Amino acid sequence: MSKKCVGCGAVLQTENREKPGYTKSFDMDYCMRCFRLKHYHEKNDVSIMIDPDKIIKTVNEDHGFVFFFLDILNIYEENLAYFRRITQPKILVISKIDVIPKNISLKNIENWLRKHFKILEPILFVQGKKTSAKKIRNLIEENEAKKFYFLGITNAGKSTLLNLLVEEYSLNKKPVLVSEIPNTTLDFIQISLPNQKEIIDSAGFAYSYVFDVMDWLKKAIIKKPIKPRTFYLKEGTNLVMEEQIILHLNSLNSITFYGSENLKLKKNYQKQDLPSLTFKVPASSNIYLKGLGFFYLKNADQVTISGVGKANIAIEPSFLGGRFYDED
Repeated sequence: MSKKCVGCGAVLQTENREKPGYTKSFDMDYCMRCFRLKHYHEKNDVSIMIDPDKIIKTVNEDHGFVFFFLDILNIYEENLAYFRRITQPKILVISKIDVIPKNISLKNIENWLRKHFKILEPILFVQGKKTSAKKIRNLIEENEAKKFYFLGITNAGKSTLLNLLVEEYSLNKKPVLVSEIPNTTLDFIQISLPNQKEIIDSAGFAYSYVFDVMDWLKKAIIKKPIKPRTFYLKEGTNLVMEEQIILHLNSLNSITFYGSENLKLKKNYQKQDLPSLTFKVPASSNIYLKGLGFFYLKNADQVTISGVGKANIAIEPSFLGGRFYDED
């Protein structure tokens, strides 16, 4: 039987350094890529091809229950489309709720998910803590299924919760690798539980990240509750992120950023000649820069964005809007 890396799930091999699963010795539990990620936080350029269609097909042809993870700052149609394609019984797990300000109502977010995205399945809000692992354990033990798939968007925190769940069950297993680098998990990782049940962790479904370099990855990390940053922009004013991404509003308006405080934002008044994209954004909308967070736009406006591609942007009605998303 082939031995798999306990960090990413790739089959261990000693032949090719450029392929997933490479190790110098089969005595190792981690492949070289995961070993260097774990100990040196080093990104490796090993060729990685994650096939979400194959993962979803495998899950849909099996008989199990699916926990689908999506983090609180990346809730938009592209990511929820994966969730809809799963035909097995499932629950939507919204993770990293500890990073949003405490005055944001989780009930409003749930109502927003149900009304705007038509989510009918159960919704569970979690954070990377033991209390959330206990909630998931209770759901597993109350469920008659024998297989529980952990699916979701890359970097949504499922590996963190999985490791906490391993601790909760007091299982003698090395930790699944946790990293902010996309696609840390490469293949299915099986974990046996009591009562002949098992968890199957899968590779995360990647989306069109704004960034592809370590500097942006590190700056986007959020380790404490977000402090929203609000800017009042006059006509002709730009809001610039990290000297690369530029937002320009067509009229007097306010815009608030929800994301890492390590990402530098400033206003300037320079005319821009860069290639740009223009969107008519309704009032009370979130403008997502995928992987970085989102801007909340209070009033309707024409927004021009430079320095990033159309695939890296998503615009949705905001869960911060209030009235429409209040409980009926």
